Amino acid sequence: MNIEIAAICDAATANGMGGRLNILGAFDRVFAKFPFVIPQCSAAFRIRYQRAEVGVHKLVLSIEDVCGHNIVPAMESQIPFEQVATGFDTAALNLVLNMQRLKIDRPDKYMVRLIIDDEEYIALPLYVLEDPRLSNQPKPPAAENELPN
Repeated sequence: MNIEIAAICDAATANGMGGRLNILGAFDRVFAKFPFVIPQCSAAFRIRYQRAEVGVHKLVLSIEDVCGHNIVPAMESQIPFEQVATGFDTAALNLVLNMQRLKIDRPDKYMVRLIIDDEEYIALPLYVLEDPRLSNQPKPPAAENELPN
C-alpha cells in the first residue's frame, strides 16, 4: 500500500472507486483565539494498492495532541479494497472524512493519523496556534526611535 495523497483541507469529495479525489484548501496551520471551533474541514486520502492487498482492511483515523490524547474519538471502519481491474497492476481508493465543528481547546501541535490494519501509514501535523492579532494583551510601549502606526 502507498499513500499517494494525504491532506487536511477545507473540503473534499471523492467519486467512487478509483475516481477523482477533489481537494479544496489544503492547510497545516490555523491561527485562532481559544477555545476554537473549526466549523468544517476534511481529511482526504488516496491509497494505492496492489492485487495481493485486495480485501477488507481495518482503517482508523485519529486526531491527537502531542501527548497522544485524542481530541475526538478515533474513527474506525472496515473498508473493502476492491478487485484490481483487468489490465491494471494497481488500484486506488479515495477516502474522505468530513468533520463538522472540530473543537480545539488550546494551542498545540496536533496529529491526524491514518492507521491501516494496525500500522500507521501517515501522520499529518496540524498546528493550531494563538493568533497574536486576537490577543487581549496590551501592546508594549513604542521605542523612542519608533514611528507610531
